[in-house]
Amino acid sequence: MSQNLTADKPSDNNELKPLYARSIINSFSSGTVGPFLGVYAVKLGASASEMGWFQSVSNLAPNMMQMPWGKLSDKIGRRIPFILGGGLVTAALWVPLMFVTSATQLIAVIAVQAVLGSMATPTWAALIGELMHSSKRGMTTAMINRAAAIGSLLATLAAGYLMVMIKGTLQQMFLIPLIVAVVCGLASSLVMILVNEKPHPNNASNGSIFGIRDITRHVNNSPDFMRFTKASIVFGFFMSLSWPLFSITTVNVLNASMLEVALISVIQGAVTIALQPWGGKLVDRVGRRQLIVGYRLGLILVPTFYALASSVYHLYIASVIFGIVVAFGEVAMFAYLLDVTQEELRGTLTAFYNLVTGIVFFVGSLFGGYLANYLVGIYGLVFGLQLAYALSAIGRGIGALTFTTLREPRRYPSTLRKEFREIVQKLPLMPERGPAQP
Repeated sequence: MSQNLTADKPSDNNELKPLYARSIINSFSSGTVGPFLGVYAVKLGASASEMGWFQSVSNLAPNMMQMPWGKLSDKIGRRIPFILGGGLVTAALWVPLMFVTSATQLIAVIAVQAVLGSMATPTWAALIGELMHSSKRGMTTAMINRAAAIGSLLATLAAGYLMVMIKGTLQQMFLIPLIVAVVCGLASSLVMILVNEKPHPNNASNGSIFGIRDITRHVNNSPDFMRFTKASIVFGFFMSLSWPLFSITTVNVLNASMLEVALISVIQGAVTIALQPWGGKLVDRVGRRQLIVGYRLGLILVPTFYALASSVYHLYIASVIFGIVVAFGEVAMFAYLLDVTQEELRGTLTAFYNLVTGIVFFVGSLFGGYLANYLVGIYGLVFGLQLAYALSAIGRGIGALTFTTLREPRRYPSTLRKEFREIVQKLPLMPERGPAQP
């Protein structure tokens, strides 16, 4: 595939500082509320099918407008205005969540927030791709993700503690976290003013920003990107099938408190933070494909643990496993997406990828919610959920194998086997034991 891998000049650390700041503050904003929205919906009385709608809208709404946003960004050659505008809108729309009284209202607000705020997503990916050298994408992405994870972890833990300590209505419990989300969201957007961006409009993204024919042509001319997208579609359906059920298990089966819900996210975040720098370096040394396959196979364990959990401590174990695979897998996925998209079309193709996978997540989550509702009605809450989790786990296994068809677009200096062999060789040897003493 003919393509110009982006940013083959070394990135200036001063250019990246605002990106780190934005990642930390923005993740602190979302971390105060995001991990609790599913629990919020359940406590507002959402059924399994309503949780399917909640998860489906949460997946589709952020992605349905990304393609025109990304194409418009490519057309004018600017990223910062979209990142700034999307962040400000997202922050402002945390405010209505302080006043919702039903799951339906919650779903409506989340949908509007996601649609309007989605202008920041493809442009953020494109900006990162433009500012970093192709040979260091894995390591730099890992460092940015690590900064974001630290902010999210601290916010989630603090918010969970506050919700346990505050006595009152559900809305009162969420009031302070939502205020913090608004303030930090606004701050994280304004930080992007510090980035000195030079406009670089191009002709590769001409035509209407809704030009499906042009986008289809670009996608068909990118076989590696298309192969990656197809694999993500297969896996994404079965992965999203179990998403509406996690909050139901956590609240209605295990009776977890808000602090325990926070700890589920915090444990996963802490493990990811600890391992992500190593994961980023490994991605740049051995390539993306093997780590992506391992990541997807590892995610089979998540619905398995939720299906068998009889205590919140089992979910803590699942969080450790999830944190390990995310530390390597998310970096590999993002780096591979940047590798197989052309620089002048990165906003458009990233948005297309997010739109397609968002539609799949919408269908999968909606199907999972209604399936669980049907199974719970026949077999009861616990066994009905277990059957739905089992289908998700089996499908994830099948979907993970589709990523073995990916092709690496470049050569890498090492292999996964060599890296593990070096690690084993560096381990301290057991001391030889002398003759047994009488």
